[in-house]
Amino acid sequence: MSVCWTGLQLFQVWRRHPRHSLSSPFFSITCSSNSRDKLIGQVQQLTTAPMETLNERQFDRLEHDFITALHILHYHRVLDAYGHLSVRNPLMRDTFIMSRSMAPALVSSADDLITLTIDGAKPTDTSNQNQLFSERFIHSEIYRQYPSVNAIVHSHCQAVLPFTINRVRLRPCIHLAGFLRPEGCPVFDTRNHEGMRLGPAHSENPSDDGSGSSGLLVKDEFLGRKLAYKFIDTKTTVVLMRGHGFTTVASNLQNVVFQAIYTAQNAAVQKEAIIMQNSAMAVVGTFPIGADPGIHFLSKAEATAASEMCEDTVRRPWALWQREVEVCPLYQNSA
Repeated sequence: MSVCWTGLQLFQVWRRHPRHSLSSPFFSITCSSNSRDKLIGQVQQLTTAPMETLNERQFDRLEHDFITALHILHYHRVLDAYGHLSVRNPLMRDTFIMSRSMAPALVSSADDLITLTIDGAKPTDTSNQNQLFSERFIHSEIYRQYPSVNAIVHSHCQAVLPFTINRVRLRPCIHLAGFLRPEGCPVFDTRNHEGMRLGPAHSENPSDDGSGSSGLLVKDEFLGRKLAYKFIDTKTTVVLMRGHGFTTVASNLQNVVFQAIYTAQNAAVQKEAIIMQNSAMAVVGTFPIGADPGIHFLSKAEATAASEMCEDTVRRPWALWQREVEVCPLYQNSA
């Protein structure tokens, strides 16, 4: 059966079947000869790009690592049946890669991965139109605004959720979470933006009646853009989302997985410290004279130094986490 290809689609199919000539019957293109020659020319430009720009083996490894990252995030309970990961496509930087809409632990092959455009979060292969995450706009709008971001995790991790619904700020209190803002992670609240679609009155007085609500989900470019603004600069790596979870960004897959896991661990430690502090106060009524009643968070200098150390050693935990999921029969990775 004949199909009509775009230049990117033709390249992606050729990449998986390089033994076929671009002019072979395998690639049946229903368009004029001039258009067909133009498409093939575009693909040939890609396939003859310098190795530092296009490395086939490295791209295949990226797909394998992407699936491994999903499995690691599930193994460490950062993702469950929900939540998602993405990575910027190094072959086409105006696109990014996600899995199709499925439980992260069950993603098992390159066929489960979908390439989307940063402009509009549209699949480059329209046959995948009904297999998309509704919140893919979290990823597309962050990639649009921050060229240095190459990987994103969106999680509903239970340990982090309490910090999204009260005034206790999530702050770095363990050295492995030095990437968190010392003054506390910003919180994104859909209520502050949904009313903008309904007029100034709704914007100034957010309604709790559900009118115009997205159900706390970031399901379009507008809310995705507002969430992206919360990252402010490269020093903001984690943004919490009210009653929803958190999103973290990094320059590569290994770093973003590291940040997601230790955001959850920091939240768990901070919560335990708060419980211990409150329990002590309940028993004695007040802290003994001379005692320090506060929780000791990382200073700005400590957070910076800790973050730099973790960036230098991130491959150590990655190697361990990778082995954990490789030997677990739940996870399959044929990419």
